[in-house]
Amino acid sequence: MHLQASSSAIVLVTCTAALIGPHAVAQALVEPLRFTLGGERMALPGGEGVGLVGASLLFDAGAGRWLGPAVYGAATGQRGGFYVGGAEVQQRWRLGPSTELAAGLFVGGGGGAAAPVGGGLMLRPALTLWQDLGPVQMGLGWSQLHFPTGEIRSRQGTLLLGWTKDYRHRAPGTSATSDRGGLGFDRVALTVGQYRVDDAGAGRHIGLVGMRAERDLASTALVGGVEAAAAARGDAAGYMEILGHLGWHVAPLPQTVPSLRIGLRGALGLGGGGGMPMGGGLFAKGSATISVRPRPGWTLGLDLGRAQGHPLRARSSQLWLAADLEPPEVGTRDGAIPGERPEVRTEWVATLQHHARTARSDGDKRALDTVGIELNRYLGRHLYVTGQVHSAYAGGAGAYSIGLLGLGLSSACALPWRAGAELMAGAAGGGGVVTGGGAVAQARLWAGWSPAPWHEWRLGVASMRSLNGGVSTTIATASWSRHFLLNGP
Repeated sequence: MHLQASSSAIVLVTCTAALIGPHAVAQALVEPLRFTLGGERMALPGGEGVGLVGASLLFDAGAGRWLGPAVYGAATGQRGGFYVGGAEVQQRWRLGPSTELAAGLFVGGGGGAAAPVGGGLMLRPALTLWQDLGPVQMGLGWSQLHFPTGEIRSRQGTLLLGWTKDYRHRAPGTSATSDRGGLGFDRVALTVGQYRVDDAGAGRHIGLVGMRAERDLASTALVGGVEAAAAARGDAAGYMEILGHLGWHVAPLPQTVPSLRIGLRGALGLGGGGGMPMGGGLFAKGSATISVRPRPGWTLGLDLGRAQGHPLRARSSQLWLAADLEPPEVGTRDGAIPGERPEVRTEWVATLQHHARTARSDGDKRALDTVGIELNRYLGRHLYVTGQVHSAYAGGAGAYSIGLLGLGLSSACALPWRAGAELMAGAAGGGGVVTGGGAVAQARLWAGWSPAPWHEWRLGVASMRSLNGGVSTTIATASWSRHFLLNGP
């Protein structure tokens, strides 16, 4: 079983390299992206049903092929905290002017909420018929969920919504444009929060760390985006949440503090794990927010509010620091002329990790393997910010996940051979792995080779430690990265 899991994960990285090649890059500045959001009902052994929500972000790989990260999580039933993340490959064929047929395969790792997932590896083949409806697509299909080392094998119908947007990036040496690049987000924020749980969890204080990405909508007073966080303190190791949010703010005191803003934020999404009382996993948050810009390009804020699920009830607080990804439009305050914007390197990285020895709740120490997605954004020629998510797919630790944020330093990007180092902190837990309260730190050294300018193969070694006792392991890593040049701030 372990060999089967390892082979499937290796296929994930190999397919990534095979499908996204030079033909998808060329010198084009605009490539299409497909977003999909869907729902299906997974059947567990014994007839228990779990409603799943799935989301994917697919890059055009040419010749009707699409590939990108995807995640599935429990929304209804009694398995709140069930998550699986990985990559999805699709082949699409046009059947008519407004109809498409898509055959896809998802490979990922995860679990949670005591679901019988074994090592955590999940395979999901699917067939979907898509119909164009103006700016969006509706999809009706069939899928199969299979955990080769677990007990879940479920077949079900799926209902999906999809839409396409442009992914804008720069060819080397070209001038910047006034359009937002990458995924179109205007800023990204590091968040540190806390839940004070009521009801059955009375007295529990859960510390969270995470990230939020947001985009200005109709005006700079209205924003939307996505956010994710995981438990790093408070006896809830393994808790994770993923939400979409809308926010509105105004500047009430322009005479005294010109950059001060107050407003409201609402979020809806999935959460669970770590013994949190989440029921099916669907929950909402509402907050009042206050923020200030201490200097151009940076915003410091505080959110206070409540989180409500079934049966979760908690008071929430969140402190956040946001950095602008691109400057405002020309002519606005702090604006910049498009041609003066520097090139910023952004990397999408698919990674396999082998953890040599991890402490388990049964007192044993055993190896485990994870599959993950990393996103790196360079702050200069050598320094970059990295955000990473990894989930177990082998080693009897299904539901074990890791979220990390940190800084990296690399040698010059123009060389075919490179080396780098990273120092990160974050949260980990689940799957019977002992992680203390969930807070972890990791240092990694890596070496990379670029057979072509647009991608790179990497090997690395890392050391991870729990800040409160538990995990202490050496990690071997193998990665494949694809980079883009975006507009800088």
